[in-house]
Amino acid sequence: MSRRRKRLSGILFLFALVFCFLCTGGCGHKSVSSVQKPEEKSTRGKTEEEIPDYYHKGGCFLPKADGKKTEDYEDIRMDLSHTDQGYFMIAYSGKAGKLLVRLEGEDGIAYRYYLSGDGKYNALPLTAGDGKYTVTACENIGEDRYAVIFSEEISVKLENPILPFLYSNQYVRFNEKTEAVKLAGKLTKGKTELEAVQEVYNYVIRNISYDNEKAESVQSGYLPDVDETLASGKGICFDYAALMTAMLRSCGIPTRLDIGYATDIYHAWISIYLDEKGWVDHIIQFDGKDWTLMDPTFASGDSDGIEEYITDPSNYDLEYIH
Repeated sequence: MSRRRKRLSGILFLFALVFCFLCTGGCGHKSVSSVQKPEEKSTRGKTEEEIPDYYHKGGCFLPKADGKKTEDYEDIRMDLSHTDQGYFMIAYSGKAGKLLVRLEGEDGIAYRYYLSGDGKYNALPLTAGDGKYTVTACENIGEDRYAVIFSEEISVKLENPILPFLYSNQYVRFNEKTEAVKLAGKLTKGKTELEAVQEVYNYVIRNISYDNEKAESVQSGYLPDVDETLASGKGICFDYAALMTAMLRSCGIPTRLDIGYATDIYHAWISIYLDEKGWVDHIIQFDGKDWTLMDPTFASGDSDGIEEYITDPSNYDLEYIH
């Protein structure tokens, strides 16, 4: 893996933080005129043998920081041991209280992640696929001001392109003890891959209701807790998407947590990878003949005409993939 480290000591880097995170105001109204779309992910060029049938193979994909390849800089440690699996681990133990990690791959999309100073590892996904990534770490020095600690370039070659969408990460946290994972195992036992998607989908839209109060009060930087959503039976769009993503990934079904706009509403939905179909954008339903778009948040409501809305891909403008 090639790397390039730049020492940028003493430079104050002021972020406007116009990245109004998904949950600032829940599913908020669009405040910019256009959104940069990432390039479509593709598995073309990969044979079926190179992309295993993870659903039938089973197993829960959990990130590891086993110290085989690490990089340290002051109060920051990066574990780069498993970038071929589509993630790297990073921990911060500094006194600033908050670290901003800016991650940009060759798709040109800048992702921003926030870490507390608890020293615990966070898994950050490498969603741009193969190529070079620039990792920039910045300490919070007051309000929305940040000082750049380091910027490093890492080179990534994935074992296969769908692995970033199977692992637990900072946005979609789960392990074998997570109640949502246990439930997913029960719902999908003995089911085909298509039936498994349908079972998880139906459970979420029938048992989770939209939390309007939370949507009005949720703070910037919010990260979903899938078990809290499951226990409370309510959540915002981010919670719906994260819960379903965790449940499907834990069953071996690659799932993208997509963030962007549904017309002028800042929103989250999911896309899945099926062994015989490849990537199916947005969440879908298969009736034996046709694939139907089914955004879990909208589909759980009773609004008239919602099916027509969610089955029209032009209503969705993808900005980030997690």
